[in-house]
Amino acid sequence: MKQRIRKTNQIYLITVLIIITASLLPVYQYLTSYTARLLFSQIVLAVPGAVYLLAGRKNYADAVRLKRLRLGTVLWLVLFTICIMPFMSMVNAVSMLFVEDVTTSSMSEIITGNSYLASLFLIAFVPCVLEESVYRGLFYNEYRKVSPLRGMLLSGLLFGLMHGNLNQFSYAFLMGIVFALVIEATDSILASMIMHFLINGYSATVMAVMAKLEEGLVKDAVDTVRDEETLTGIILAYLPFAIIGLLVSIVVYRLIAASEGRLEYIKVLFRLPKASRRRAEQQALREIRRLQEDGIGPEQNRPKTEEQLPASGIGISETEQIYGFKDGNTADSAASEPAALVFGDTEEKRQPQHAGEKQRTADRTRLVTAPLMIGMAICAAIMILNEIL
Repeated sequence: MKQRIRKTNQIYLITVLIIITASLLPVYQYLTSYTARLLFSQIVLAVPGAVYLLAGRKNYADAVRLKRLRLGTVLWLVLFTICIMPFMSMVNAVSMLFVEDVTTSSMSEIITGNSYLASLFLIAFVPCVLEESVYRGLFYNEYRKVSPLRGMLLSGLLFGLMHGNLNQFSYAFLMGIVFALVIEATDSILASMIMHFLINGYSATVMAVMAKLEEGLVKDAVDTVRDEETLTGIILAYLPFAIIGLLVSIVVYRLIAASEGRLEYIKVLFRLPKASRRRAEQQALREIRRLQEDGIGPEQNRPKTEEQLPASGIGISETEQIYGFKDGNTADSAASEPAALVFGDTEEKRQPQHAGEKQRTADRTRLVTAPLMIGMAICAAIMILNEIL
């Protein structure tokens, strides 16, 4: 596990360095339009992850956790996206009180220079596939094996930092966490891809409609929202909708998890108090006993596919860790760590240890390593310089 986390962090650092190097190459002199630069930056972003998958001969769908969703789940995701958008818009407006909005002007150039379908492809489809494959498919899916909650925060932070400016960081960080949440509720990256597409597609559609109504209307709108008084009015107008939307989104989120049979898993995931830890372990132990009674025990009878899993909502990776009998382990020894995945905790960590053993245990579960810290420091420095200069 430690080696895989370190390799994931190295991929992040390599991605950062490649993006910086690509931005300094003469090729940017020939990419005069923002459309070409956007496509180039997205391709560069995906290269390290693609090389990693190809070199390791990994299946893309398995690596990024790509699975089909039920139609009902997709409809709930659309409603969930609608509910959280007022809050995201309010966060964006608040950030614009302190830093310059760099997104709207870039998007307006793409909208006015391309057809609506081409704009939708560039602004919504390309980022939803490539960015989600990298940040949620590659980074988050590795970090969550140590701790889903810490993995959500870290992948959201990396997603925000990579945008390179404080305006986009403010809402990209939160969006990254929300995208990871819906992946846990559905056990599929397709859920975050759909949300990402809807959010970006909505912005592209609004600007395209404005551009069709009147020439120069988009530019006027961009200039208007830069006024502090206008921004304050927008924030106050969004506030009640943001609060109501967040409350409704909690209910819809539970419905999404229930639709995919993962509601019990989500409940366990958020039972953080120690008093609930024992209940979570007891629930996992009961699940293990039920599987044993059904004849699922030794290695040859272990669940191999999603269809063979119980309807409790525990995904294949969770089942691998909870029910997997590797290295000669028995069902009894596997049962000693039923909630290890959810809480990033193991029996070994809970028992008294010597200083050296504690250090080795910490090393095994450390998400932030030197390559990751260097990559984040570079992104943070670029973001600050962009605001100063």
